Amino acid sequence: MTTVDRAVVVTGASSGIGEATALHLDELGFTVFAGVRRDEDGKALAARASDRLTPIRLDVTDVDSIAAAVTFVKDTTEGRLHALVNNAGLSVNGPLELLPVRQIERLMEVNVIGLMAVTQAFLPLLRAAEGRIINISSGHGLLAIPDKSAYAASKFAVQAISDALRVELMPFGVTVSCLAVGKVETAVLGKIVEERQAMVRNAAPGIVEIYRPLIEFFDREVRDLPGIAPIGVARVVAATLTAVKPKAHATVGPGAKKMKNLARLPVRLRDWMLAKALYSRKGENA
Repeated sequence: MTTVDRAVVVTGASSGIGEATALHLDELGFTVFAGVRRDEDGKALAARASDRLTPIRLDVTDVDSIAAAVTFVKDTTEGRLHALVNNAGLSVNGPLELLPVRQIERLMEVNVIGLMAVTQAFLPLLRAAEGRIINISSGHGLLAIPDKSAYAASKFAVQAISDALRVELMPFGVTVSCLAVGKVETAVLGKIVEERQAMVRNAAPGIVEIYRPLIEFFDREVRDLPGIAPIGVARVVAATLTAVKPKAHATVGPGAKKMKNLARLPVRLRDWMLAKALYSRKGENA
């Protein structure tokens, strides 16, 4: 491939999976446009990369920001883009009754509407290059479980968008892959714990007690579930970008594979297993 043919946009590249992916692709010789929301994050990322990596201001919820990013990439790549990695996303967890509606709205703005807006804007460049789209989903996009209703809804949407676009864009030679990622050891995990603690503080005490077993169970899950390093996801992204026939779906990490296996179980059995794990006394009395 030429330098232009290897151009890739990565959203949410200031930390975690996006940061690891941008740096890894840079090491492999790709021309990387790393989407960040703050200039200082871009400078920090550029300091760790070669001159093939260019930070770009990209807020997936801001149409003007998206348009400016598209114009910059178009002018730099002669109107062709090899790949778009939709990684930017938020994680919102907790029993639905305890979640502020505005927090749910923000989750959907970033994880769903933002992903669609960025994809739509870059499609002309992707069509011109017969490029690739990689959407970063989650094991919670394979199976919706208690405490994760809002987050799972956003990631099920990512799966649905990917499946629809895969066929919609087939005539143009644009491939679409969806990576369901399990727990990743990043700073986001600490933020999740902080947000859950704030959720409990801000909720009515009586409501918190109703959901106490569920909250405590998933607090332990965040802490104890085995995870993978961000570079593990970055390597799968790179393999998907270079495969002759990229997979439509892939699971990354033990957490996502566990969710995939649970999703195959009969619904009643799966519900019983989850309820027994969450509410052990009720499960024992059943």
